Amino acid sequence: MQARSDRVILHVGTMKSGTSYLQALIFAEKQRLAASGVHVPGKTWGVQSRAIQQAIGIADTERTVWERMIADVAAHRGGPSIISMEFLAPVKIKRATRIVQELGGDVDVVFTVRDLNRTLVSMWQETIQNGRSWTWEDYHREVAANAPGAEEGVHDRASAAGSFWRQQHVVRLVRDWSEIVGSDRVSLVTVPQPGADRSELARRFGEATGVDFGTDPVVKTANESLGLASILALRRLNEQLDEAGVTSKQIFRLRKRVLAKTVLAARRSLEPSLGLAVEDWVVEQTRHTVAALAESGVRLIGDLADLDPVAVKGIQPSEVDEQQIGEAALAGLAGLIQDLESSS
Repeated sequence: MQARSDRVILHVGTMKSGTSYLQALIFAEKQRLAASGVHVPGKTWGVQSRAIQQAIGIADTERTVWERMIADVAAHRGGPSIISMEFLAPVKIKRATRIVQELGGDVDVVFTVRDLNRTLVSMWQETIQNGRSWTWEDYHREVAANAPGAEEGVHDRASAAGSFWRQQHVVRLVRDWSEIVGSDRVSLVTVPQPGADRSELARRFGEATGVDFGTDPVVKTANESLGLASILALRRLNEQLDEAGVTSKQIFRLRKRVLAKTVLAARRSLEPSLGLAVEDWVVEQTRHTVAALAESGVRLIGDLADLDPVAVKGIQPSEVDEQQIGEAALAGLAGLIQDLESSS
């Protein structure tokens, strides 16, 4: 594939749509891509993440990393630059417009989108890993009760429904970015349904970006899902930390990077998973979403049928034995102590 010069590809998400896999793939292929003129700014994806957090105003630091990335992109000639960060998807139009202007040149936007039912399960788990303490029952109930259909939806990050729909109201997100760069500069990549070839998402992403990621692009990511007992133990921990007023950045690192992604993720095969049948409201919301996307004028890579909701196999939190939750909690405590000991 021949890439255009002076082009910036913004992969903006959505959350839980294979973004971690694609980000790992982009940086695993960084040197090979550079040889073909494709620029991946930042030494690691973490650098891109910090830059974007500064650009959208959620980092408590000056914009130095973002400014260096702008200069890095501007200095590149002969092919596109790729930036991938799912926090970009729900950014308000004014801020997103500024980001596009600062990047300069031609900016193409790529969305990856997964079916709503699997996304709902994954998003609850992600909120728990990020420090929230909503029960699954409350989270599920509130998200369902506030399904936007064809309407605008809620955006209040403090509520379960708002935190979900500001990230997952795909129609609104696509519409906003189309307003900024033009619908002809927006591509929508659907995440394949279960059973598809393991490299299909990478192939579709390559078609959307015009970048060749190889014939068998399989990489391991650090964004592993957790078993249900571990998630329930982590949720209870979050409740206690909230009551104690503990909110430091160090706690975030220990909870997500060490406890969740390293220690508890290793227990996944020992624990049951959260299950979710396909409910009528999910089917109805999907119908609104597919109809609106079909009329949006954006480029589709994949098939809108991939957004048909998929039942998630597993059990409910009430079915998890308390002993399993206790075992997960003890394993987490042991892992944290080992991490603190090794870093001291």
